[in-house]
Amino acid sequence: MRSWRDDLRRASSTRAQAPAPTRARASRSARHPRRGGSMEYTRSLTLLLPAILLAAPSAAAAQDPLQELYDSAYVNWQDGAYPDALSQLERLLQTPGGERFLEPVALLTGELYHATEIAPDGRAIQFSPDGRLVAYETGTRETLRTHIVDISGASPRKLREVRGTGLVFSPDGLRAAYIEPPSRPSAALKAAYDDLQRLTAARASREELIRRTRAIAILEALESRIKVQDLVSGRERTIEAEDLAKTEITFSADGSALYVAGFPRGQTDRTVIVAFRDGQRPAEVVTEPGIHENIMAVPGGKHLVYTVNRRTIAVRDLSTGETRTFEGTQPALSADGSTLAFIAQANGENTVNVLSLSAGGDPVVVKRTTAPVAAPALSPDGSLVVYQMMPREDWELFVVASDGTNERRLTYEIQHDVEPRFIDAKTVLALVGEPRHRRSYLYDVETGERTRLHHNNTVRTVAPEYEWAVSRDGTKVLIVADRDGNTISPERQVVLLDLTRKVTKDEVLARIRANLAREQDLRARAEKMFAPIADEVRAAVQDVSATRIYGYANDVYRLGSKHITQPGNHRAIEYYAAKLRQFGYEPEIQWFEPRPGIRTANVIATLRGTVDPDLVYVVSSHFDSVERGPGADDNSSGATALLEAARVLAKRPQPRTIKFAFFTGEESGLLGSREFVRRAAEEGLKVLGALNNDMVGYANDVRLDNTIRYSNHGLRDLQHAAAILFTGLITYDAEYYRGTDAAAFYEAWGDIIAGIGSYPILGNPHYHEEHDVLETVDQRLVAEVSKTTVASIMLMAASPSRLTGLEVTRRGRDVEARWAPAVESDVRSYVVAYRAPGGELRTTTVSEPRARLSDVPAGAEIMVKAVNDRGLESWDWARATAP
Repeated sequence: MRSWRDDLRRASSTRAQAPAPTRARASRSARHPRRGGSMEYTRSLTLLLPAILLAAPSAAAAQDPLQELYDSAYVNWQDGAYPDALSQLERLLQTPGGERFLEPVALLTGELYHATEIAPDGRAIQFSPDGRLVAYETGTRETLRTHIVDISGASPRKLREVRGTGLVFSPDGLRAAYIEPPSRPSAALKAAYDDLQRLTAARASREELIRRTRAIAILEALESRIKVQDLVSGRERTIEAEDLAKTEITFSADGSALYVAGFPRGQTDRTVIVAFRDGQRPAEVVTEPGIHENIMAVPGGKHLVYTVNRRTIAVRDLSTGETRTFEGTQPALSADGSTLAFIAQANGENTVNVLSLSAGGDPVVVKRTTAPVAAPALSPDGSLVVYQMMPREDWELFVVASDGTNERRLTYEIQHDVEPRFIDAKTVLALVGEPRHRRSYLYDVETGERTRLHHNNTVRTVAPEYEWAVSRDGTKVLIVADRDGNTISPERQVVLLDLTRKVTKDEVLARIRANLAREQDLRARAEKMFAPIADEVRAAVQDVSATRIYGYANDVYRLGSKHITQPGNHRAIEYYAAKLRQFGYEPEIQWFEPRPGIRTANVIATLRGTVDPDLVYVVSSHFDSVERGPGADDNSSGATALLEAARVLAKRPQPRTIKFAFFTGEESGLLGSREFVRRAAEEGLKVLGALNNDMVGYANDVRLDNTIRYSNHGLRDLQHAAAILFTGLITYDAEYYRGTDAAAFYEAWGDIIAGIGSYPILGNPHYHEEHDVLETVDQRLVAEVSKTTVASIMLMAASPSRLTGLEVTRRGRDVEARWAPAVESDVRSYVVAYRAPGGELRTTTVSEPRARLSDVPAGAEIMVKAVNDRGLESWDWARATAP
């Protein structure tokens, strides 16, 4: 998510852009102090000081009612008081003169630039050189397609679809070349497919599977064909290269030739680069030993740049055939073709190097450092270089002139700043975060001002980004993102952002009103779902102690790495078991041997249910760490939050049984959670729902926020409700469980999972590093997560679970719905809801697991919940569609 500091800087830059808050009500942070210990307090002051200095009001500003309204809305937003903030922002934009706040309001609530969805799914995005067309890929093997879309009109128009990959546009944008995979695989290729399938089923070694997969890739490349299509007429021609396993193609600078890199038939240790021209025999351009790839045809047509064996950069003079080589990686060209930048190592130092292709000579070292450096990029005319460097634990961006002068730091974000690229002479596009959830920003290289680029315009749902492409003129950006927040489905949306077209006031108002309605509805449902047990939950939550959590965290931190191969793993098992006994539990130690000679265990504490003890809810965290570090955030934070939840609930049994599961071996392949699930299946454990928390303790700024990772929408809303009503935690959400212990639950029991974790907003630069240490964790944040967990699991264990077996049959204009009776013994009735033809939501209450509903249109969604004797409803609807 965006940093509040960016909003402050933008809001304070000019009076027309809505200065930063000058006066507002006491913030949530002030009402509920969140940080403990001198380091956290000092960090808070350090973060707040720029805001205090920027916000110092002039006499005129103090008398500006619109400024004061914006200030109050801004503080409410940062405090997570979204309904108040959204109501104020709506009023602000509707007030005469409020238009001057449009840009900061747009950035506070979502996107500044107009976004258009190009496709519901896509990857490998690119623009044509003239910016009129975009291309993206979908599918694999038999379904592999590349789509070409015309974006020059008022709305995107699909122009072509081809069966192929690796598409490149000609310099004039009138042709496209691509590699077409074999439509009828040879007998040899079919046999290779069968062998790989057999070896996979036999669980062959990873090395063998990789070797076979590479062999298949070369066979496929040999049997593939190169096609060149005229994008105006649609006519295609085939380039014959039967003896070449084709790996890469690119047009020459003038478009007269197509360069093809590939393995000669029968060879796997070298690639050649061949030039194909109309009416001429193929000409081998590069035949030297080595793997040649990353071909770049330099504008102007004089040079060809490529890498050799991924550690050498070659610059070939196409007129003389002379080739100069430089030890280095990550080559980058300026748009005008005058300059080349790359990374190298010399005498134990890392260097950023700049080579003038027009003037010749030797590369200029513009940066020499022992710190890691990466990803150089050049301004369009080659006069500036931007690169990423890691001065401490996270990547930052730096800019320097191509002669090595005037170096300056561009970013100061706590998270990683990576993959910079110039979009024009003064603006850099770069990314924040780690690969599972990066966010794009624009940076002014002169002022350092940062503007968020992409957002899905919702308050809560995160939108991880994965790919970015910039048009040559720098006016448009293509992004591949999970714009809907669903990281589980394979589909990722392709979105076009137009940097020449900012959102209008009406569009921002519509966004504000939609989000306000959602927030008000969320809070209304939160109050209703918790009402019967709110006092009990509030009393329990108030017992959660950040001081106790810090004590647990300090204890396990002293154990060092808790990886299954390290002594700290067994010591942690002993520690968590001893603490649980101290709280009154009789923990189960689930010893197992995941690998020969390695013995480890889960620690399970059971709080027996008072009404239906055979029905079980599981709340879990893994306690192990990576081998190289102590894992203070990943995942002692989750485990200590869970330990405190177990302490608080030890004397507060719930209607259904709760198991507190401390898993081992997550970092080694979800070993502990899969062992738990295996045993649970053998025992016939009736698991109705589960929460899994992972990495919950790193605060990027003064806000205490985290992400609800879920597969079940009802549990998502339940956890939002728990955080809103009983804690100071600000919650986002993402449909996410893969790669975590939650995946083991999903595989065993289906859609019953939620929980809290930092990712896919993984802001912690210490993730999986040896410096994931205790002082980087905010224990107040961990305590808020523990409170949310306590409230969530209390409601889950007290409520009916989601019903099963819902079936709907048609009876004329009516439908009959039937479902399996609730498994809970305290259920007294059922609520059935559906949409009438006019859109009105109708509900009815029945005492038996069936209902006859009148005037139900085909396609209407039928929803059913159980209601128990305390008035608590199922935490999720059972759903079916009317035939």
